[in-house]
Amino acid sequence: METIMYRLGIDVDRVNTTGVAMDMQGRIIAIAKEPTSPGLLKGIAVILQKILQQTGNAHTDIGEVIIGTDYFANALLEGKNLSKVCSIRIGQAKSTIPPLFGGSSLIQNALSLATYHVHGGHEVDGSPAFVEPSKQEIENYLLSIRDQGFEAFAITGSFSPVNHTHENRIALWIREILGEDYPITTSHELGSIGFLERENSAILNAALSKVIIQSLKGLGDVMNKYSIDASIYFTQNDGSLLSYKSVLRHPIRTFGSRISNSFRGASLLTGLNDCVVVDVSQSCVCIGALEGGFPKEKRQNQRIAGIRVNLQMPDITQISHNGCSHVDDELLNAIYHAIQRYQPRFEPLPIVFVGEESSPLVAAFKYPWADVLHPSDFQNVSAIGTCVAPVSGSVDRIYWLEDRNREETIHLAKLEAIHSAVDAGAIPDTVFVQTVETIPLSYMPTKALRMKVKAIGTLGRPQSSDNGD
Repeated sequence: METIMYRLGIDVDRVNTTGVAMDMQGRIIAIAKEPTSPGLLKGIAVILQKILQQTGNAHTDIGEVIIGTDYFANALLEGKNLSKVCSIRIGQAKSTIPPLFGGSSLIQNALSLATYHVHGGHEVDGSPAFVEPSKQEIENYLLSIRDQGFEAFAITGSFSPVNHTHENRIALWIREILGEDYPITTSHELGSIGFLERENSAILNAALSKVIIQSLKGLGDVMNKYSIDASIYFTQNDGSLLSYKSVLRHPIRTFGSRISNSFRGASLLTGLNDCVVVDVSQSCVCIGALEGGFPKEKRQNQRIAGIRVNLQMPDITQISHNGCSHVDDELLNAIYHAIQRYQPRFEPLPIVFVGEESSPLVAAFKYPWADVLHPSDFQNVSAIGTCVAPVSGSVDRIYWLEDRNREETIHLAKLEAIHSAVDAGAIPDTVFVQTVETIPLSYMPTKALRMKVKAIGTLGRPQSSDNGD
């Protein structure tokens, strides 16, 4: 007799922690809710206990535990428990624009950022600069700041997404000189070509190295307490899965994940792949669009706390409110105009209201040109979206049209995105290319082509568990 496997999705927001268990056919087996505790693990432990009670203590039947949370984003925005970061820039010339430009004084003070420039980096075609980085120079600098209390490093090299040799080399030197205890973020793992945005992403990620380790310490013990031998995943900012090891290394990838989970849950509950979604929490209304079952991505001017980054993030309009028990015309008007931003000119998309505080709003909202939907389980939509998160693989880099033509290059980029999804755990036969974008580079030779490709697939059964140990 084949064992019925469950997936457990846990959504952690500022107010509530919600768990949803589903079988492999997408049927909801159990739902549990608990007020969010100050620490991340306490609420998760209570949810595990409640879910097991509802499923007949079927701990051996849980194949994956998937967590969606804005916990790390909130820690950064509040400047709480952040690591003191040293940023190393690799390039041929010093930039006059400081890192984190435009960020709040709260974050600037919390990071106590130091920046050091070292000659090196690469050209746009990946060839090394005429001056190589100096290990002696790096060693002198590191020894000079050893007693200043830095806890993490961010390394950013010019055109490192094309060639990351110098970033990796300096990371190796830091470990040789200072030891293995310092978390290091190399920018090519996070961002694309733009230097300042990529640097900012690396610095903010490094700043979260302390809070991510402390908040998840003991997660394996919690799983063992309830005899759950399941793989642990988090959801990232496009609503897809991020392995436990990956989230420890790149916590910044969770930014925007909760709202993406909400949108994915709205798609499942309504059966709609294209619609406008209005998510209503106790203090905020978030409006955005689903395209092909995934949140529409913000294409430019991505910012975290006013700081420019180049991460994948959902394109969301936020409207603050003081509770929706009394819905006034001003709030309704603001929501209407935000929805119009995402509506096509002809044939308006359906509008889906979700979130724990959505009932008063949907009752008062009028929109005669398209369907307005309020699905069942609207209050648990983020946990549901977490539970059905797929695996994604992406490519965002420059290709050179020297040995192959444009069509061959696009095909190559698609294959690389598909392989990336499979490497992340997707079942090969389920993977498909979701988006393909070719971006003209007016400041570069015509032989250069920037490609952005995303592939999506269904998570397969892992060979061994990744359970937080």
